[in-house]
Amino acid sequence: MKIKNYVDPVHSKEYTEIAEKTLEDVIAYFQTKNNPRLYILQDEKPLYIFTPVEIVDIFLQNKKDMKVKDYIQQNKKEIYTLNADMHIIDTYNDLRRRKLDFAPVMEDFKLIGEVSFETLSLKISFIAIKDPLTDVYNQKYFEVMIEESNELDKPLGIIMIRLENLSILESLYGHNFKLKVLKTFAKEIQNSIRDIDFVFRVENTFKILTFNNLEIVVKMVNRIKDRLSKIEIDELQIPFKMAFSHVPEIEMSALLAVEECERKLIERD
Repeated sequence: MKIKNYVDPVHSKEYTEIAEKTLEDVIAYFQTKNNPRLYILQDEKPLYIFTPVEIVDIFLQNKKDMKVKDYIQQNKKEIYTLNADMHIIDTYNDLRRRKLDFAPVMEDFKLIGEVSFETLSLKISFIAIKDPLTDVYNQKYFEVMIEESNELDKPLGIIMIRLENLSILESLYGHNFKLKVLKTFAKEIQNSIRDIDFVFRVENTFKILTFNNLEIVVKMVNRIKDRLSKIEIDELQIPFKMAFSHVPEIEMSALLAVEECERKLIERD
């Protein structure tokens, strides 16, 4: 995951375009643009970055009539840049170590935008709870949600879907076929539930958490089963098994409900 995929656009001006203008023009620019920074570029590389800190300094020192080129000359700053091909984890650690809130990103020696520490922090947090293959949540987050559900005074439905014979299908049709199956099922399951429900994947099993009464959970199970039964991948139907439970209408706790679903999935029909 390269940072080039998470770059935010920036406002910029070429040095030759703005050098002879006054700082009052820079202030006017900030007043008309909803952006916290103005990049001054030289040969498409960051030469200087005006931020609200500089604008306050200009006001306090009454430098509005000073030319931009003179201000930059008197207030030189080192600008740390990032390579667009850097991994987001390395970038996050780098910005954290340097205590930087943001940094410009370069590709082919040209500025393409900037990344912020906040954006990277959110992305990394997201990665920690997401399954990278299917983009549903992972087992770790499922365990967190089960634990947190004990603190909520809400009914909880748990649905599990296990794909059958996937290892056999993989040996016959290849690893890419298995990945296609998992992605297809994940997408269809997500399309079968509401945005406020949660889908997780661990290996060949999908898990769903929904805060609903038992009647609605049963309807969800039937709807999901009907949609998954219609899936054909390369003219093959993929067998699956479903189980569900509910707190408090079937079990007294979320852990017991999870255990019941897992037991049903391994029971012979």
